[in-house]
Amino acid sequence: MKVYESKNIRNLAFIGHAGTGKTIFSEALLYKSGAINRRGSVEDKNTTSDYHELEQEKGSSVFSSVMYAEYKDTKINFIDCPGYDDYIGEMIAPLEAVDCGVIFLNAQNGIEVGAEHGWTYTSKMNKPAIIVVNKLDVDQANWDKVLDDVKSQFGNPVKILQFPVKTGNAFNQIIDVLSMKMYTFDAEGNAKEEDIPAGEKSKADDLRNELIESIAETDEELMNKYFEAGELSEDEIKTGLRNAIKTRGIFPLLCTSGKNLTGITRFLDFVVDYIPSPLELPVYIESGSTEVSTDVTKPSSLFIFKMFSDAKTGDMTFFRVHTGKVRSGLDMINSNRGQSERIGQVYAVCGKKRTELAEIPAGDIGATVKLKTTNINDTLAEKNFNVVYRKVEYPNPKVRTAVVPKTKGEEEKVGMGLNNLHSEDPTVVIEHSQELRQTIVYAQGELHLGVIKWRLANRYKVEADFIEPRVPYRETIQKSARGMYRHKKQSGGAGQFAEVHMLIEPWVENMPDPAGLTVRGKELIQLDWGGVLEYVNCIVGGVIDARFMPAILKGIMEKMQEGPLTGSYVRDIRVSIYDGKMHPVDSNEAAFKTAGMMAFKDTFVQAAPKILEPIYELDIKVPEEFMGDVMSDLPSRRGLILGIDSEGKYQKIKARMPLAELDKYATALRSMTQARATYSAKFVEYQTVPPNVQQELIEAYKKSQQEEA
Repeated sequence: MKVYESKNIRNLAFIGHAGTGKTIFSEALLYKSGAINRRGSVEDKNTTSDYHELEQEKGSSVFSSVMYAEYKDTKINFIDCPGYDDYIGEMIAPLEAVDCGVIFLNAQNGIEVGAEHGWTYTSKMNKPAIIVVNKLDVDQANWDKVLDDVKSQFGNPVKILQFPVKTGNAFNQIIDVLSMKMYTFDAEGNAKEEDIPAGEKSKADDLRNELIESIAETDEELMNKYFEAGELSEDEIKTGLRNAIKTRGIFPLLCTSGKNLTGITRFLDFVVDYIPSPLELPVYIESGSTEVSTDVTKPSSLFIFKMFSDAKTGDMTFFRVHTGKVRSGLDMINSNRGQSERIGQVYAVCGKKRTELAEIPAGDIGATVKLKTTNINDTLAEKNFNVVYRKVEYPNPKVRTAVVPKTKGEEEKVGMGLNNLHSEDPTVVIEHSQELRQTIVYAQGELHLGVIKWRLANRYKVEADFIEPRVPYRETIQKSARGMYRHKKQSGGAGQFAEVHMLIEPWVENMPDPAGLTVRGKELIQLDWGGVLEYVNCIVGGVIDARFMPAILKGIMEKMQEGPLTGSYVRDIRVSIYDGKMHPVDSNEAAFKTAGMMAFKDTFVQAAPKILEPIYELDIKVPEEFMGDVMSDLPSRRGLILGIDSEGKYQKIKARMPLAELDKYATALRSMTQARATYSAKFVEYQTVPPNVQQELIEAYKKSQQEEA
């Protein structure tokens, strides 16, 4: 294929909820542009974008798929992104690599969670966006409902550029407000241009006037011209609309049916004529980096937005070229890591089909074989060209699970598979928790976990079980207590002797010195697992030599890593060492370490110990019709509702919930709301567990200890 100039390239991401028809729309674009001569279908499992075995098994997109169409001397790169919330990482990263988001709406359902995400992330990344109302050929299509949703949630900047004459089975005509023509499409998607029927003319005129007024409002010069002349020329409308789209002043709304090819050629025409080329948009960089714009004459640089490993297609790295030209054999430096990389063959990719190219210019999207040390979010640039491109910010995980291999001895194999999956999808987060003695996988939802398990088995050939993860509880105390321990050991040669007396108290900030004790020194230790230990030396008269104080602290710290109630970490305690004894021959650091550890253990249980649990703050977005179910369910999960806000047809609930309950929440919310609600969660603090829960946890720990003994 030919190499296109930057001005003749368009880069799009197809985003929106599952079921909006993005995959079939992609198939229609490829067909009408001549890239394929026969359209595939989801039912026949032969679409260009959903080529992966897992997607064909599920009947929906799981991974983003890079494709391109050549149309009117323009290369249109487009990335079909999955619509479920669980796969949001496969939408966010491609959106960073393109110049415009195309937000798809199902004409039957209006705005759904996937569209909300599309709107949020195009705004966050400052990307132009257009809206496509698809599936207007289905019987339940409701154009008026869609427009109501769009107006209430996306607002006035959305402008209708096309509207259907009829919806449902009769949908084969659209009225185009820009050209002021009606287009009738035949079974092959060929358009016949006609005059607008008299019955639709007034509506079209009103929409066109509204559009022209909005275009004028985005440009002071056009506004003055519009006020003076009362109209704009066709060239001024075209130039003004292009600029308004580029600056996010206007979000055009188009209508189509990918299935029956209605509106596809008009969409392609619109992309060529109105979507900005890479030359017209800013290139976003990390703070402190060299500022650049898309320019083929500069040294070469690129941004990695996707990596994928598959048994059939191999290991591929996908990139967007921002400057220069990328070709096979080019030596580059990873700007994030300072390591060198040599580019292998470079390809234009359309689904699983790869076409080798001599070079890929600035503004274009391509792929190469797997690189040695480069990951998603990395920048590669020629030596001495100091640029680092903006990184994708991924959302926090929503669910977690513990992973164990089905076959003993395959722990390393499971770990390698999980690490590879994380490198391909950063929303998969892996933690090898020493505290919990488990490998924990964090993900975006149950569907996401299912994909991880499938890929471990089918790509990395290792079977794993997903089991309930342990909760990182903490232990502390509620009152003061004094205790002591004498360590005395005589076994042949040198003996061991140490005696330690201590006061332990709940630690609070700015607390007064311990009553009745003389403070000789303090050490405030910020614990690795959160909270503090304040260690106070109150020894008078030299009953314990100062050189043994660090050993006592070491013993205390060791015991704090395994609290007596549940074996969890201990936090927020002040320990004052105020008395003790030593032996001139038998006292040593080991003896005082043991004495400190045992004194702390015995005293801790006398100080009204309690268990703390991690609490997370939730932002739950729920369609109004499911509000009651979600609200009534939260208290049953020990959830505390903090507040409620409205946003269009959604309600936003702010709540708090313990991690022990949150682990099961994603599945429950999905079931309650027909997968139409979503939430985000972040850790906020530790709180005391209720007495009944504490007793259950203590009993469960005792039982596990007995089983391990």
